[in-house]
Amino acid sequence: MTHVATSRRIVGAVSGLLLAALLCAVLLRGGAPFALDTACHRWVLDHRGRALTDLAVTVTRTGAGVCAYGLAAAGGALALRRPWPWRWWPAALVAMAALLVGQALRTGLAALVGRARPPAADWITHPSGQAFPSGHTTTSTLLAIGVAVVLHRRAGRPATRVAAVVIPGLWAFSVGASRVLLGVHWTTDVLAGWLLGTLVACICLPALAAVLHRIRPDSSGDD
Repeated sequence: MTHVATSRRIVGAVSGLLLAALLCAVLLRGGAPFALDTACHRWVLDHRGRALTDLAVTVTRTGAGVCAYGLAAAGGALALRRPWPWRWWPAALVAMAALLVGQALRTGLAALVGRARPPAADWITHPSGQAFPSGHTTTSTLLAIGVAVVLHRRAGRPATRVAAVVIPGLWAFSVGASRVLLGVHWTTDVLAGWLLGTLVACICLPALAAVLHRIRPDSSGDD
């Protein structure tokens, strides 16, 4: 087992345990928000302005829909070191399918928990579905990890490798924060999304790497 595989398993195990603990706490409270949730929500209502709200709307749009699936497709194509002509599209489809699996897991968990969102009067956008965990946050986290892995392996310089991890990470953090700023999620919904996205990425990346390796034998594996 390589160092990378060991680290991935540790991160996945920690994320899973923290998510399970948070899930149990939410269920025991019947979905009621925690003190942290209400405090952050009040702070947002007291401090968000037009410029910050417009920025949050722009950022949150990148965490779902066409933008998210386009980023997944690009990441899948880039995962092939030297893609042959017309060989990039199966990799793009595989990456988008992996994202779809993550979103399906999130939807199922949200339906199971059935947690209500903050009051609709506080919303800036109009979300759908249950609150826990945040879908935009789960999607952007899963994407950020996948893209970071691909870019890190293709980067040649140490500084570039750091940027390959930091930039996607900051994007995923910003998408999650935007959901709280827009008043459509409690803070713990976002925390759960970060944890779920990390867990799914740790589980799915080896399988995804194996599929990409079959598409193009010189694509890098995960172990």
